[in-house]
Amino acid sequence: MHLSRVLDDIGVIQDMTNLRRHIHLLRETLDAVGCKLQGINVTCYIVGSQSEGTTTVGMDSDTDVTIILNDHLVVFDWAEWDKDKIILLAIRDNTTPPQLCYLQRLRRDLPLKMDDPVNPTDEVDEEGRVLVSNKWMEDQLWEKYKHVGPMISHGPSKSFSDKVDMVFAFPCASMPEECEFLFRRPRPGHYPKPETLERARRCPTFLVPQGHPFSEHKHLQWRISTSLWERFLVFDFTAEQQHVYVLLKMIRKSFIKPVVGDNLSTFHMKTAVMFTIESCQPDIWRRDNIIACAVNCLNTLLRWISMGKCPHFTTGGVNLFDGKLDKRMLFKLQDVITQIKSHNMWCIYQIEMDMLGFHLVPDIRILDDRRHSNQLKILREILFRIPRYVSTTMSCQMSVSRHQNIYEAVHGTIGHLQLLQSIHNSGSSLEREAVSLLLPHVYGSLASTLASCGIARQLPVPQFVINLYQLSFTSDLMSTKLKYASMLYCSGQCAAAAQVLTHCEGLLGPDVHHYCGGRSWTGKNQSDAHLEAGLDGNITKLLKSHSTLCVMFSIHERCCVPEHLQYEMFRTMTHADQQLRHASNKWMDLVMIDCVPFLYYLQYLVYRQLGQPVRKMAALQKLMLYVAQPGGIRGHVDTALHVLAHCWELENRPDAAFDYYQQSVLHFPRNNIANWHLARLLQ
Repeated sequence: MHLSRVLDDIGVIQDMTNLRRHIHLLRETLDAVGCKLQGINVTCYIVGSQSEGTTTVGMDSDTDVTIILNDHLVVFDWAEWDKDKIILLAIRDNTTPPQLCYLQRLRRDLPLKMDDPVNPTDEVDEEGRVLVSNKWMEDQLWEKYKHVGPMISHGPSKSFSDKVDMVFAFPCASMPEECEFLFRRPRPGHYPKPETLERARRCPTFLVPQGHPFSEHKHLQWRISTSLWERFLVFDFTAEQQHVYVLLKMIRKSFIKPVVGDNLSTFHMKTAVMFTIESCQPDIWRRDNIIACAVNCLNTLLRWISMGKCPHFTTGGVNLFDGKLDKRMLFKLQDVITQIKSHNMWCIYQIEMDMLGFHLVPDIRILDDRRHSNQLKILREILFRIPRYVSTTMSCQMSVSRHQNIYEAVHGTIGHLQLLQSIHNSGSSLEREAVSLLLPHVYGSLASTLASCGIARQLPVPQFVINLYQLSFTSDLMSTKLKYASMLYCSGQCAAAAQVLTHCEGLLGPDVHHYCGGRSWTGKNQSDAHLEAGLDGNITKLLKSHSTLCVMFSIHERCCVPEHLQYEMFRTMTHADQQLRHASNKWMDLVMIDCVPFLYYLQYLVYRQLGQPVRKMAALQKLMLYVAQPGGIRGHVDTALHVLAHCWELENRPDAAFDYYQQSVLHFPRNNIANWHLARLLQ
């Protein structure tokens, strides 16, 4: 019972598990909606411990992302051929290992084999079949992102960060025969639940780029993946089963990994837990029986070790030890697990992760509210991904308009609004929530674009554009309100702009969190006061009423942007700048500035225009304090320094302006418009 309470305290509690799952599934849905807006035919799934909710802060788990290439389709029969897809025929023979197959390219116009390779990595076998190498996507990724850093490989995963594992996969047209194993084999019936099995049956399966490690043709082999099924199966765990699984993951990382590395993986542990749940009576899974249940799972693992075979829970004929653990390692593993089981699992007192062992000592008394503080820590760790996705989706959409004329840009934005409304009207609850986070920003972008057209022609901003602005005000706490204030200033309505800015300043406080998508800022140094509002699980309310995103303007909104800020859209000036940009830097074609410095900068400009020197200098003072805050400014550091420098230019202090532009260049030597401003001041 004490162990169970400690696991609750470190965040392995049903409310936090549900919150983890919701945030990652919302993130997954946001990405799916974003891909639809951009016309990208891929689907991204967040699988593994993050979306399952089976991790802790101390585990420092990475994020497993499976990216499905929907323009391809794997068929197991010629009758499944589809002229609208790139068809790959799964082929096997008597020598093909279980769960693996080869992929043969078929023609797009007719259900016939392709005669010539399509990619440089394709190979033609003895029978003249064009086979797809599983190195295909790896080579393309390396060519596109090699400037980012070395590629990290974990099995089929290829990424450029040790925090994210990316797996590219092809969808299957139908369920592979060996996957019927999950539905056909006899079982007691309490796990998995019938509705979970039915849900899994409707879920797609994929082929991921991984061959058998000992095969001479491993570079041509593809492995069947049922990762979405496995996610549903973990969702079926009770709170007590969740405790056991997380405890076993901690044991693996603390005591087993130092002996056999990742050859015995978390997936082996998950499989052992699933088979144990399936075979044991439900009444043993109690809070006062956590240790005994963990021992049962270890006994399942020991039985497999003695046989030298670990079955797959969803796929028949597979040995999960194959290619991972030889006989020598199995003997070592057997000794380690036997020692772990001894003395009623005494070893858990030695687990340093999340200070589990420390908190299990009976004489230890923790004075603070450990559970509450851990919940805030977990929420802070995972919440920032949602506003980051919103910001990234919007910046990608807005950067596309740089290559469009104004009519194409407006028509495209209206099309996005219609698509989002359609998803909201007919989509799932997660899709509606995702749309509610994106839709106000799209309204704001359309309003600002239309207003910019009118300002360029010296026309008054019509009421229907004002209405669009008002529809955007629910985006977050103030970013779209600041876009509105900027439009009012640029159209000469300074008194009205001053009122909006005063309102925005009144919204600031310790329970407001500031997020930035462009500079990958998570706001870690800010107060956690705002997180209290998210512990009830209402993430959308938290993001809209206690958070701000950075303000962004596209090229077609430029007449709604103070003239000095418009230069930010042209930060990439030289060939060297261009070489240091990559696909995720589309935001560099926009004006992007964090809310607080933009608020103070607009106040300075507005009060200067209104002839109110005291208020003007007060705004300048606040902007200077923001830039000089302890720990340094975060987010769009360069842009904050640029607007402060411009204020000093307007105060006829080019020396002070020069210093701030120079600070900006020290932060970001390339892709920085400050280089141009410095050259201008030196003329």
